[in-house]
Amino acid sequence: MRVRHPLVRAARAIGALLFAAWAGGALAQDPPAALATPPIDSACPAGNLVDPAFRDAAVLTMRRLVVRAPGRATHGAVRRSLGAAHVDRRGRTWHHVAAYEANLGFVGALRVDATMRREAADWLRWQAAQLPLSGPDRGVLHDRWVLADGSQQSACPADIDARHCRQIDAVDSTLASFFLMAQAYLRHGGDAALLREPALRAAFDVAAATLATLQQTEGLSWAKADHPVAYLMDAVEVAAGWRALAQLQAEAWGDAAGAAVSRHQAQRTQDALQRSLWDGSAGLWRVSLNGPATRLARWYPDSMAQAWPLLWGPAGRDPAQVTRDRAAWQRAAAAWHTPERHWAARNVDPAGFWWPAAAVAAHCSGDAGAAADWVARARRAWLAGPPPFPWPFQVSDLLWLLWLAEPGPPQAPLPDPAPAPPALSTPLSVSTPDR
Repeated sequence: MRVRHPLVRAARAIGALLFAAWAGGALAQDPPAALATPPIDSACPAGNLVDPAFRDAAVLTMRRLVVRAPGRATHGAVRRSLGAAHVDRRGRTWHHVAAYEANLGFVGALRVDATMRREAADWLRWQAAQLPLSGPDRGVLHDRWVLADGSQQSACPADIDARHCRQIDAVDSTLASFFLMAQAYLRHGGDAALLREPALRAAFDVAAATLATLQQTEGLSWAKADHPVAYLMDAVEVAAGWRALAQLQAEAWGDAAGAAVSRHQAQRTQDALQRSLWDGSAGLWRVSLNGPATRLARWYPDSMAQAWPLLWGPAGRDPAQVTRDRAAWQRAAAAWHTPERHWAARNVDPAGFWWPAAAVAAHCSGDAGAAADWVARARRAWLAGPPPFPWPFQVSDLLWLLWLAEPGPPQAPLPDPAPAPPALSTPLSVSTPDR
């Protein structure tokens, strides 16, 4: 199939030249990535369902989402989507920045292109600068909005609906994603000295303390202090985040005692979700602690929640648990395998989101056909532009898309910041899951 999108044509045209140049330079010593290694500690292997041209276009898009404004507070921020999210009365276009989304995008992108370490370092510094170290918002990284030209950022831009001010979907999973992104940076050749910078270290310490305060006596964490609900999808990410922090503490900071505490927190969370959120009679996971019974007729959160323990559970866990988790996802997917609502053939989420994690779960549980169908459908839609990767694509989708791609050398130069496409009629953050 001939791919017509200019991003892909550019990638093909200059890939060989760039790789030859980089091979003789400082980046020639980049650590090789194992083809079968997933981007996070998971029992689900990586795949090769995403072809190199699609992978390269995705990496280029990740680069374009980065705000490049040296000397300004916005430098290093990562937009959630290429499309603008809000236009104020002065006609200025604003883009949405959600830390959780961008952290997951970087975890996926660094695995296939480790030369994105520079952008990853800038993004880590940006998060540290935004994270309050004291006061009522201590440790809460609210979403931000940045102007298209990178000249200004705000927690509440002019004329926007107040619901989108001081917004964060979940504090616990956002903090966990901060640790996971730093772990990915270190794993793919990042400089540990960056993580030892005083501002970064202070931010990590406050983030860890805040996450610990959200953890309840039974071991699960609340999504937010003012939203005391313990969600399954958050819990598995929080356990992974504690494990990631333990590695940072041991390898970057030489803090053996801190690493032991984080590993204990991870195990408490893992034990609690196994004990309190697994419904053995139904063979399914509960969406939340003390919540209603799981309804597979609902795509999100009920059906998609069944994929999260499979995807985020550590690789070394009991094989019987992995088998059980695969079966739970297969049960959920079977409810959406009818011709009228096949999840791989169309967007079954009423909000229109793509949910590429479903393709990874299918790949992990033996349904290679459904995973390949989903990838082919996403390829057609996401490369059909301009613009490429249109909303409702969001940056976190790259974790899952690039899970199914083989790593490769950078295929295009860093793009200059480009004017944002026309704004959407509604803000991108409306009815948006953070998964």
